[in-house]
Amino acid sequence: MANIKMKYLPFENITFQTKLDPEEILSRINKVIEPKKTFRMTGIFGSSNHKPYEGSIIGNSFNITRIIGYRNSFLPIIKGSIKKDFGETEVNVKMRLHPFVLVFMFIWCGGVGFGFLALLTSSIGKGTFEPTILIPLAMLLFGYGLTTGGFKYESIKSRKYLAELFEAEIKI
Repeated sequence: MANIKMKYLPFENITFQTKLDPEEILSRINKVIEPKKTFRMTGIFGSSNHKPYEGSIIGNSFNITRIIGYRNSFLPIIKGSIKKDFGETEVNVKMRLHPFVLVFMFIWCGGVGFGFLALLTSSIGKGTFEPTILIPLAMLLFGYGLTTGGFKYESIKSRKYLAELFEAEIKI
């Protein structure tokens, strides 16, 4: 039930279940990440000689982000924790938007939503339909679609990559 609710939001909680030891998982993560850089040139003019993720490992936890050759403000920040559970290992992963992007989109959608409600209330008060109501509604839907689409596009790639890396199944 929790996965269904999260399906349409730019957040994901995933539990990978694998037979690998926590040390092996940490070793595999370490092989595919590099330290976070403030400025990175990728794409046409930059270097393509990099690992797929950047971030860090602290104890049995990791904090990583995919390295991409294009701009996507909705790129998930991936935080994971590893624990041994009855002979198997569970890797709990949370994918979230960057806090700045989340706050910006909340304020933007809140303002547009308020504008929509104001126009809707005005239109109902007059007893007529005004097509200007559709402008903030379209902006609200566009903002939601852009945020969720940009996030899910990247989270699906990371989910598949991590499942292969951990030789894991996703626990429902």
